[in-house]
Amino acid sequence: MEISMNLNVSAEYLFQRLLDTLLYDIKQETGRDLTVAELSDLSYATKLDHQTKAQLKVIKLIPDRSYHLQIETDHYVKKEAYELTPLAKNQVKVDYYEESLAKKQTSKLQTKIVVPLAKWIRRHNFMKLLKEIEVGY
Repeated sequence: MEISMNLNVSAEYLFQRLLDTLLYDIKQETGRDLTVAELSDLSYATKLDHQTKAQLKVIKLIPDRSYHLQIETDHYVKKEAYELTPLAKNQVKVDYYEESLAKKQTSKLQTKIVVPLAKWIRRHNFMKLLKEIEVGY
C-alpha cells in the first residue's frame, strides 16, 4: 500500500506526532523513556492486542525526514516507511509505504481473502489520521 499526501503542517511537527505513538509504546512495554536520538536500530517486544505478540524494530530514522520500521509476529512480517518532504515552512509531503509478507500457508490464504478490504480500511483510517494531525496543528 502506498499513500502520498500534502499536509499544512511542518515536517518537524508531523515527524514528532508520528514518533509519539512509538515512544509511548516503548514506555508502556519497556518502562524506558527514550529520545528520538536513541531510537535508531532499536528492537523491542510489544503486544499488538491481547493475544498477538510482536517484535518491533526501527530500521531507519532520519529526524524530520524518514522513519522506517518492521513489525514481526508469528504469522507475518510488516514493513512500514514514512518519508517526509518539506514543501514550505508549514507544508509537508508525506509518502507512506506498507508491505506485509505472510510467513505461514494459512496466513497466506487469509491474506488473499482479507487484504483487499483491510487495505482500503487502513488507507482510509491513515488518511483520516493525517488530516486530524493537520487540524491539531
